[in-house]
Amino acid sequence: MGPMMGAPTDMKSRTAAKRMVTGRILHMKFRPIPFKLLFGVSLCSASFAQVPIQPVQWSGSTSPRTSVEQGSTIEINLSAEVQEGWHVYGLTQAPGGPTPLRVTLDEDGVVQIVSVKSVTASVKKHDPSFDLETEFYPGSFSLDIQTQVKQQAAAGDQSVPVSVRFQACNDRTCLPPKTIHLSVPIEVRRGT
Repeated sequence: MGPMMGAPTDMKSRTAAKRMVTGRILHMKFRPIPFKLLFGVSLCSASFAQVPIQPVQWSGSTSPRTSVEQGSTIEINLSAEVQEGWHVYGLTQAPGGPTPLRVTLDEDGVVQIVSVKSVTASVKKHDPSFDLETEFYPGSFSLDIQTQVKQQAAAGDQSVPVSVRFQACNDRTCLPPKTIHLSVPIEVRRGT
């Protein structure tokens, strides 16, 4: 078989061909990529990133804020900061539709639930998406959880693990139900 057409056959020709290609590369003018183009590409790639939507932020505190005796009652105050345009379904939401708001405490914990009530009035409205009457909080709201400190609770600084299950929606979409976990500090002192 003979050499390929156009391919240099001897060493001098190959070296000369390499110099010619290298010379062309060295004499090419590289233009900087405009900043606007780089910025536009970075914005496009950022818009495809999956950013979790968190329209509700929760916090908890106790009342009274002083130490409590074993066997006494204490109120846990939960606050939900809801972003504008979002809502959270209520405590007494009827079955067959969105997930109702639920508050639970760890059964092995320091306190037990006596009752849960809403401090903020909810809105009741027919929702055509679910074809039923819904109850929801159209903005930020608060809940009071009446609890009793267990007789066998250890004295000293304790934390009350609170779980809140809720569903948040806006006019276009509903997020899947979510459970968040809070830890509310209390100080327990021995009963007299």
